[in-house]
Amino acid sequence: MLREITSVRQDEPNFARRWFQDDYFDLFVWLAPNGSVSAFQLGYDRARHERVLSWSSARGFSHNRVDAGETWPMQNMTPLLVPGDSCPIRAVFREFDRRSASLHGTVRGFMLRKLRHGRRLGRLRSGPVSSGGRPDAD
Repeated sequence: MLREITSVRQDEPNFARRWFQDDYFDLFVWLAPNGSVSAFQLGYDRARHERVLSWSSARGFSHNRVDAGETWPMQNMTPLLVPGDSCPIRAVFREFDRRSASLHGTVRGFMLRKLRHGRRLGRLRSGPVSSGGRPDAD
């Protein structure tokens, strides 16, 4: 089950960043002052082959894999998002639905709507995928 990590650095003064995590997902959500979700990054399959599905109201969906860098600890230690394989959106949706019951209703409802929209788009590919649209348009 996803649980909230409460000590999250807030880098953008106009947005509140929230972080939820379990052994499969990392979810970062940026909330506008009115409480609406303006963007998210959903990292999934963290232990094996981590990838990230992102969405923002300005850019829409994108999908990338996480390159953890070299195995030698003194080089390339910062993980990077790089183009990679397509997103198994149906499986991500099912797993998120199963693991997110403990999330705040607004965040969970928004995420499920966006993931449903992603399912309608089909198998999401690496890089930018769709136009942004309003968060409540789906």
